[in-house]
Amino acid sequence: MRAINTCVRLFAEVFDPPGPVIELGSYYPSGYAWLSDLRPYFPGREFIGCDLRAGNGVDRIEDAQELSFDDASVGTVLAFEILEHVPDPHRAISEAKRILRDDGLFAVSTPFDHPLHAFPDDYWRFTASGMDRLLADFPDRVVFGLGPRRRPAFVFAVAAKSATPSFGASRRDFQARVEELFRRTRLRGYSSVLRRSGRHWLQCAFGRGDLGAAFFDPAERGAYFSGSAGSQGPEARASS
Repeated sequence: MRAINTCVRLFAEVFDPPGPVIELGSYYPSGYAWLSDLRPYFPGREFIGCDLRAGNGVDRIEDAQELSFDDASVGTVLAFEILEHVPDPHRAISEAKRILRDDGLFAVSTPFDHPLHAFPDDYWRFTASGMDRLLADFPDRVVFGLGPRRRPAFVFAVAAKSATPSFGASRRDFQARVEELFRRTRLRGYSSVLRRSGRHWLQCAFGRGDLGAAFFDPAERGAYFSGSAGSQGPEARASS
């Protein structure tokens, strides 16, 4: 999905994630390198693609629930659109945290409004609040759903193994850039998100759909705030 690829690019540009970079679920079908190969976003860093099966994009066979990497040996772990296929996502997230260094980052996305798709099976769907709960052991994180507000296409998150002022600054910059990019590109930026639903497309085209990046914040009423309502971020509004 192009929108996820765009979020990954913004993550790489804003957070400057450290290497080595490990991608879980890195396999992609033939002909999809233009969309699925994330290596160009992480130049100058060792990049190891991992999956349960050999194929395009895979350097190493790994099970996300039982990784063979040493403790605190990895700078960044990527897991895009795979947790729905993992029987025990809590264990997979715990493994990602285990192999991260103290300065490490974990970037993850999962589908929400998406048809069943299986390898080896399709077990889960998570809201932004559900993703925030899954990442509760990470002391600092940013989580948002993208697409129609009540039925987001996917949930995206970045979590830090250790809370630092630099992560906080990058988190605010990342949020602002996500909001601005998808607001500026309007429906074009959401084409891959909306194409499965003609009803959502028409609602948004005529200004009746609530389309955007809905960031999760437990301190907010309803725990979410939209890009337009939350463009300043929760810290700025709290001090205003």
